[in-house]
Amino acid sequence: MTLLIGALLVANIAVNLLHGIGIEAGTPYMADVLFVVVLVLLAPRVRGSRHVFLTVSTLLAAYCLIMLEHPFAVLQPALAQGSFIMAFFCALASLEHVAARSPAINRAAAFIANQPPGRRYLALGFGTQVFALMLSYGALSLLGTMARRSAEREPVPAVRALRIRRMLQGAQCGFSASLCWSPLAFATVITSALVPGVQINSVVAHGLGSALIIVLVGWLVDRRLKGSLPQGTVVAPPDQTAARDTRALWPLAALLTAVAVPAVVLDVFAGIPPSRTVLGLVPLIAACWVLVERGTGERLRELGRRARHYAFGDLPGYKAEIVLLSTAGFIGSAAGALLAQAIAAAGVDLGMVPARLLLVLPLILIPLAGQAGLNPILFVSLFAQLLPSPTEMGVAPIAVVLALTSGWALTAPTSPFTASVMIISRLGGVTPREVALKWNGTFVVMTALALGLWVQLMA
Repeated sequence: MTLLIGALLVANIAVNLLHGIGIEAGTPYMADVLFVVVLVLLAPRVRGSRHVFLTVSTLLAAYCLIMLEHPFAVLQPALAQGSFIMAFFCALASLEHVAARSPAINRAAAFIANQPPGRRYLALGFGTQVFALMLSYGALSLLGTMARRSAEREPVPAVRALRIRRMLQGAQCGFSASLCWSPLAFATVITSALVPGVQINSVVAHGLGSALIIVLVGWLVDRRLKGSLPQGTVVAPPDQTAARDTRALWPLAALLTAVAVPAVVLDVFAGIPPSRTVLGLVPLIAACWVLVERGTGERLRELGRRARHYAFGDLPGYKAEIVLLSTAGFIGSAAGALLAQAIAAAGVDLGMVPARLLLVLPLILIPLAGQAGLNPILFVSLFAQLLPSPTEMGVAPIAVVLALTSGWALTAPTSPFTASVMIISRLGGVTPREVALKWNGTFVVMTALALGLWVQLMA
């Protein structure tokens, strides 16, 4: 069964890639079928909230089939989104599989984590964004572990605890910032698809502005923490050898270039969106990475071993994440379409609400939904369909995307149910609620205000 699930997940990546590059003959139908079959096979293997998401998905599908005159007008986009999210997650896992085992990545992480106190927060804030391209949440685990290891050299308990907190907050700030611009993040990919009239290249460019705001606000908040130690406290210096190893960053630059350049070229000259390009590009880069790192006589053997482990070990092992993310996308799309129809039938016109207010709502509602445990994929997929189009609101499409991605980014450090908060709480030895509210409360409020102004400026 594990082999079958792994094979079907790889097939789903291939089918979504073919559909993305313009091969329409049967690929949408095949992607929908693979999505449903994989969920059926994974249902007995998951527990807890995943069964809730599966049940809600089933009930929504049954309602559409029984009650709607044209059920697939709602179901087809929902199935397509669920299948794409499943494929996108599995494709990114190939890069994470290789990067997590790479000595070069560990060396780069040690360089960032051992920067001197004056620039350590900014190094973590900006460095984590690049790591998140390859490792997603694994970037927090890797850099957080390196940060904790670096801080453990502090002999004074109070200094050690504060240093661990500041470094973990820097890494979490960087991860949140990456959600605003990374072409490999669900936040940018999904919102770009939901808002008409926007290209992901524009989202990346403007999202970098959002990311800069997040890191700078985080750095200003960190300045207050830095001054909380008593005067005269002696702080142990970082590992000078690791801190000066600037060559450790070259592999990160090479990987960033390898992902960005082909994606941009294919988008500009072939019209293939980067979200579809990476379905084939990322596994290809992962394979090349394995070939480069291994000796000449072992390359093909090692590549085959890694490919088998990825397809039939890693992917089926991500069963909980695959079910949660893909069903959240399905539910958000289907429920959003049904709710939009209900609102229209009731005669409610959201176009009457001032556009400037509508642009602020995502920065408030998405983090609040996170406090209740709602997955951002679900909430954004639903909420975006209720908003009037940018043309109807009279604002630039990019402003709507920035509002949605900003709200998503603010949810990552402030919801105790997110994976990022849980990882930081484990590494910091505190509860998720302490991380979300005590550690990040001031940061999130100040960042929301700054991002709100940024979104209004872009409108």
